Amino acid sequence: MRHHRSFGYFFGCWLTLLSVQPFAALAAGAPSLDDLADALAKRGASSAEYQQTRYLDMLDKPLESRGVLRYRPPDYLVQKQTEPHRQTLILDGNMLILRADGRERRLDLADHPAGSAIATSLRGILNGQIDALQEDYDIVFQNLSDAQWGLKLLPRTDALAQQIVVRGRLEGEVATVERVTIKHTNGSVNVMKITHPADSR
Repeated sequence: MRHHRSFGYFFGCWLTLLSVQPFAALAAGAPSLDDLADALAKRGASSAEYQQTRYLDMLDKPLESRGVLRYRPPDYLVQKQTEPHRQTLILDGNMLILRADGRERRLDLADHPAGSAIATSLRGILNGQIDALQEDYDIVFQNLSDAQWGLKLLPRTDALAQQIVVRGRLEGEVATVERVTIKHTNGSVNVMKITHPADSR
């Protein structure tokens, strides 16, 4: 049975590439959205493992997948899925590339405004340019208990058709993303759990 793949599905995964960030300025007090943006701007290349669960109304059971996420500033991202089948998605500048089954598909985001808006928002988070997201999303920063923080991205237009919730923790000078939830207007939900190499748990 051939698996159905779409570029739109993989966009929901990219926010997980936030990875480990320096938060030296935040240890002394409660972090703010500006603090988070400053810390994200200091990030470098990063790698993490992921486990994703997709809940679809049309299916009785959720779809599970796992693999590796990599990011290289300023705009190069790779999602390498290893299970249940192998495929690689690359976001390189304004080009989205899907490699699977020995084939390659390319999509120029300049020809797809909705996809371009999501990619721009993603890169805004990865580079700490939170202001870049505000054209497409209302942003809610949450300073949660027990060194936990969160971001809610609420779409301003129906074209984006998804709400994104990011959860992470702050430990000393490091903030880590642990979970990303994508809620689509069609009722489907993607939940991605992130494990970083430094995690001993």
